[in-house]
Amino acid sequence: MRDPDRVDGAGPRLPAVLNLTAATSDDGLMLVDVEGELDALALTRWSGLLDSAVTGGATGIAVDLRGCSSIDIGCLSVLVAASGKLKERGDEGIRLVTIPGSLLRRRVQATGAKRLSAYSSAGEALRSLRDAP
Repeated sequence: MRDPDRVDGAGPRLPAVLNLTAATSDDGLMLVDVEGELDALALTRWSGLLDSAVTGGATGIAVDLRGCSSIDIGCLSVLVAASGKLKERGDEGIRLVTIPGSLLRRRVQATGAKRLSAYSSAGEALRSLRDAP
């Protein structure tokens, strides 16, 4: 049976490998690099990372999803919520880095996460956060 929350729509789930790397600059911007699947099994870890970034004083977060093979609706919801928390306190929110035209980018655009700006490179996403008024 197909899992409707999986982007790739593949068959049975195999144990997923997920690598999350986060780096913060002196000006409070954070870059999170995602390699693997952001699925229900990753939700607690994903939510914890973004919550820590928000409560730890990040002023903006660029999330590089180019190495992400799939993302479910729960993990997308966490992204939107974290961006909202940043914006509520006057910061810049979250920018996404995706491959233009990819299935993952189309999935993001078809959900509430479409409010998050998407860029083709981490440099562009970080510049947009740094240069925001």
